Amino acid sequence: MTINTKYEIGQRIWVIYDSRGVVCLFDDIISEICIDKKEMHYLLEASCNEVKEEEIILYDEKDKLLDKIEQLLQEIHE
Repeated sequence: MTINTKYEIGQRIWVIYDSRGVVCLFDDIISEICIDKKEMHYLLEASCNEVKEEEIILYDEKDKLLDKIEQLLQEIHE
């Protein structure tokens, strides 16, 4: 059986989120990929967090990272 994923184990990514009106950001490495009936989850090495595929920003995608920061700040200010 072959399972195709958009991202791979070992890739460095950005994790960005809004925590009570503060934009939080850190980088981590994908350590595991888990698939359930509904969606795919990526487990992270250092933080042990679980993120969905649509939440991932690759470490080299600085433009996409900046866009996400701006989007979160806009949402916070509204």
